[in-house]
Amino acid sequence: MPSLYSRVSPLSLIILSCSFGITSAIAADITIPAGTTSTGARNFGGTDQITIGAGATLTSAANPTLNQNSAATGVVIDNAGTIESTGTGTRAIRFNNGTAMTFTLTNRAGATIQSQNDAVQVGQNVSSGTIIVNNYGTIQATGVNGNNGQSIDFGNITAGTASITINNYAGGLLQTADADGIRPGNNATVNNAGSIIAHDYLNNTGADGVDFQNSTGGTVVNSGLISGGRHGINHGYDAASNSPSSYITVINEAGGEIIGRNGSGFGSDVGGKVINYGLISGRIDDRAGVPNGDGDGVDIDYIGDITNYGIIEGIGAKGVGSDGLTNTAQGIAIGGGVIRNMAGGIIRSTGDGILVDNSSQGPAFGAIEITNAGTITGDRYGIYINSTLDNVITNSGTITGGNGQAIVFGSGNDTLNIRTGSVINGAVDGGGGYNRISLDGTGTFAGAINFQTMSVDSGSWTLTGTQSYADGISIAGGAALNAAGTIGGLITVSSGGLISGTGTIGALLVSSGATVAPGNSIGTLNVAGNITFASGSIYQVEVNATGQADKIAAGTANINGGNVQVLAAAGTYAPLTQYSILTTTGGRTGTFSGVSSNLAFLTPSLSYDANSVYLTMTRNNINFAAIGVTSNQSSTGAGVESSGWGNPVYNAVLNLSAPQARAAFDQLSGEVNASSKTVILQDSHFLRDASVDRLRSAFDGVGATPTPVMSYAPGGPVLLPGKTERFAVWGRAFGGWGTTASNGTAARMRNDVGGAFIGADGLVGDNWRVGLLAGYSRSSFRVNDRSSSGASDNYHLGIYGGSQFGAFVFRSGASISWHDLTTNRAVSFAGLATNSLHGRQTARTAQVFGEVGYGIRAGSFGLEPFANLAYVNLTTDGFSETGGPAALNVRGNSTGITFTTLGLRASQQFNLGSVSLTARGTLGWRYAFGDVTPISAAAFAGGTPFSVAGLPIAKNAAIVEAGLDFNLTSQATLGISYGGQFGSRLTDQTIKGNFAWKF
Repeated sequence: MPSLYSRVSPLSLIILSCSFGITSAIAADITIPAGTTSTGARNFGGTDQITIGAGATLTSAANPTLNQNSAATGVVIDNAGTIESTGTGTRAIRFNNGTAMTFTLTNRAGATIQSQNDAVQVGQNVSSGTIIVNNYGTIQATGVNGNNGQSIDFGNITAGTASITINNYAGGLLQTADADGIRPGNNATVNNAGSIIAHDYLNNTGADGVDFQNSTGGTVVNSGLISGGRHGINHGYDAASNSPSSYITVINEAGGEIIGRNGSGFGSDVGGKVINYGLISGRIDDRAGVPNGDGDGVDIDYIGDITNYGIIEGIGAKGVGSDGLTNTAQGIAIGGGVIRNMAGGIIRSTGDGILVDNSSQGPAFGAIEITNAGTITGDRYGIYINSTLDNVITNSGTITGGNGQAIVFGSGNDTLNIRTGSVINGAVDGGGGYNRISLDGTGTFAGAINFQTMSVDSGSWTLTGTQSYADGISIAGGAALNAAGTIGGLITVSSGGLISGTGTIGALLVSSGATVAPGNSIGTLNVAGNITFASGSIYQVEVNATGQADKIAAGTANINGGNVQVLAAAGTYAPLTQYSILTTTGGRTGTFSGVSSNLAFLTPSLSYDANSVYLTMTRNNINFAAIGVTSNQSSTGAGVESSGWGNPVYNAVLNLSAPQARAAFDQLSGEVNASSKTVILQDSHFLRDASVDRLRSAFDGVGATPTPVMSYAPGGPVLLPGKTERFAVWGRAFGGWGTTASNGTAARMRNDVGGAFIGADGLVGDNWRVGLLAGYSRSSFRVNDRSSSGASDNYHLGIYGGSQFGAFVFRSGASISWHDLTTNRAVSFAGLATNSLHGRQTARTAQVFGEVGYGIRAGSFGLEPFANLAYVNLTTDGFSETGGPAALNVRGNSTGITFTTLGLRASQQFNLGSVSLTARGTLGWRYAFGDVTPISAAAFAGGTPFSVAGLPIAKNAAIVEAGLDFNLTSQATLGISYGGQFGSRLTDQTIKGNFAWKF
C-alpha cells in the first residue's frame, strides 16, 4: 500500500508555518532552538509562547505531541521547523480544555505540522474567544484507512460566538490523505491563496476540501486551489439552522479554483451565497471503485444567492444519489433564490445548465430569479425549473439546450424578459400557469409555447417562427415590432408604437397615434382576422416608381379614420400611378381621414371599393420654382421645369420631397459659373497694384518698395534704384488666397492665385514716365457645398504712366486680360445618377485706372493721402458643359464694376547697426458699385434660360498693407509685405517678398 508521500511526493516538499495562543494556569513557554530536535510530548496553556526555530523539530509518538492542558487565554505557537506526531492515529497539536479559547498559530514558509490524524484539532465546542491560524508552509494529515483526519479540524466548534479565522497564504498547503482537508468550525472565515487538498487514497469520495459540516454560517474567500475527493466546499444539513444567517458564503476570486472531484464544487444541504470570478467545477471520479458521482458546479438544496463572473461547471454524473434517484450533473442545482450570470460569465454542464427543484426532482422550495448576460449551456436543458411558484428569467446573453429545449418553466405564473443581445438556442416552454414575455431593447425572438401574453416594452424587435399568445401582444409607445413569422393572437399597437413586417398575424388593432408599416421595405403584412384602424392611427405606405406598394391583406378591415402616410422611394414616377394598399376577403368598412406624401410634386389620393383601398399619385400644380427658398433655387427650379416630362432631370426632381428638391436645385444651378466671375474681378487689383507700385518707386513715393530695376549703361545692363531716369526693366511675383462667405443664396467659396508681371518704362518729356507690362497668373476656386471647383489661366497686357509735380503725384494705366476657364461639378441626388460635369470657356477683362496723391515728408518720415479710381469690365463667352443630362448651356455676358479707394500711406526709415530699414504701411477704404453681383444665365437641354447669382463682391472693404524693407548691404536689399482686403463676407490676403543683389 503506497504511503501518502509516495502518492503525493511533490506535496511533501512544501513546508508550512503556524502559530497558536493558549491560556494555561501554569506558564510553561516552550522554545526549540533552530536546527535542534526535541523528542516527547509537551503541555501548554494560558498565555504560553511556543517557538520552534528554523530547521528545529518537536516530535513524539504521543497523541498529541502538543497538548493544551489548561485554559488558553492567549497562546501563541510560532513554528518555523517541524511539529509532528509519529504514532498511529495520533495528532500533532490538540486544544481540548475550556469553552473559552484564544490562540494564534503561525506556520511559517518551509515549516511543517503533520500527523496521521488531525494535524491541528480543537476537541470540544468553544463558545467564545479568538482563534487564528496563519499558514505559509504545510499542515497535513497523512493517515488512511481509519487512522485519517483533517489538516485542521475545528469541527467540534458548533455553536457560540468564538471568532475563527484560517488564513492559508500563497505557497501554503493544507492537505489530507484520506479525509476532509479542513473543518473550519462554526461561523469561521477561511482565506485561501494557497492550496487546500483532500486526497482520496482509498476511494474515500466523502473527503471534502473544506467541510463546514453542520455549522451555522461561515465564509470562504479563495484565490488559490480548493480540491476535494467529493465536494470542493461542503455545508451539511441542520434543519434547526436552515436560515440565511446560517448559510455559507463563498467568494471565489479571479484565478481561484474550487473543484469537487466526485461531487460539487460547492455543495450545501441548506442555503448559501456564491460570488465567483474564477472556476467552480463539479466532476466525477471514473475509477472503478467509485460507483456513484454527481458533478454539480454549485449545488444548493434550499435558497441560494449566486453571482457569477467566471465559470461554474458540472462535468458528468453516474450512479444514484443518497435519495436513490439517478444522478445528473448541473452547472447549478438550486432550490430557489437568485442567480446572476454576468457578462462573460459561463454556466455549463453535461446535464442541465441550471436546475431548479427540491434536490429530489420535486418542486423547488422558493421562487427563482435568473438574470443572464453571459452564457448558460446544458447538454440536456439550458434551464429547467420544477416549481409551482412565480419565477422570472431575464436574458441578454446566450442560453442553449443540447436536447433542443433551452428553457422549461414550471406551473407558476412565470415571466421571461428578453433584452438586447439575447440568444436562445432551443425551444422555450412556459409550462403551466399564466405566463408572459417582455421584450426590451433590440433583437430577434424565435418564439415560445405556453405563454399567454407578450409585451414589446421598448426598442425594436423581430418575431420569427410560429408563436401564439391567447391574450395577445401589446406594443408600447416608442417600441417597434417586425412580424416576420406566424404570430397568433391580437396585436395591439399603442400610441407611438410601430408594427411592420411581412409575416402573418392573428388580428391587429392600430390605436390613435400608432403606426402600421407593412414590409421591411416594400412588402405585404397578412392579417388572418380583423384589422382595426382607430381615429388618429397611421398607415405608413412605401411606394416606388414601378407600381409596387406596401399592402395589408386581411380578413376584414374596420377603418375608423386615421391617416395614410406615403413614403415614395427614389425613382421616375409617371404623372399618374395607382396602387392597391389594402385588400380583404371579408369586407371593408369605413375610410381614412386623410393622406399625405413625401413628394413635393405628386399629390396622393385614396379610393375604395367593398374590399379594398387604393392609392393614386397624381402630378399636382405646384411649380418647381415655388419650392425654392432662395432666388437661385427658384430660378433653377423654373429652368428644370421648363425642360419638361421626359427630361431625366425633370423626372428625377418630380419625385423628390421639398427639402430634397431644394438641395437638388442648389446642385443643378451651376452657381460656380457665376461665382468664378467674382474671383476674376476681385483679382484684377493685382495688375493695378503692380502698375501703381512701379510708378511710386520710379518717383520715390512715400512707402514705395525700393525694388531695383535693370537699366543699360555703356558697359552693359546694370541694376539701379527704382527712381532711375534711365530706361528700366522690372518684375514682380505675387500670390494670395481668400474666402468669400455665403450670403444665404450662393455658397461659400475659397480661392487662391499666383503669378508674375514684367514691365519696362522710360522718361517721356521732362517729368512723365510711361511703360508697358505683361504677365501670367493662375486662379483656382472651390465651392465645396456645391461640389464645384474651377481654375483660370490668365494672360495680361497693360500700359501705365504717371508724373510728379512737387508734392502732387498722378498715376494711371489701362490693361486687358485673357482668361481660359475650366469648371468641374458633381450632381447627384435621388433618382438621378451621378453627373460629373465639365465646362470650358474664354473670357476677357478690360480695365482703366487712375490715382492721385500728395506726398508729405518730415525727415525720414513720410505720409501720402491718395485717391484711386478703377473701372473693370469682364466679358465671358458662352459654352456648353459635358458629362450628363444635368449639363448646362451657359450664355455669355458682360459684367462691369467700378472701384473707388481712399487711403493713406506712411513710411519711416530706421538704422539697425549697419542695416538700413524702412517700415511702410497703407490703410484705406474701398467702395465698389455697378454689377457687384455677377450673374450667369444658362439652360438645360430642351429648357428655357434661367439666371443664377454668384457671390457678390463686397461693396465696402478695408484695405490694409504693411511691409519692411532691409538694405542689407550696398548691393543687397530684402523686402516683405502683407496685404489684405476685409469686408462683409470677404477675406482676401496676399504676401509679397522681394530680394535683390546688385552685381
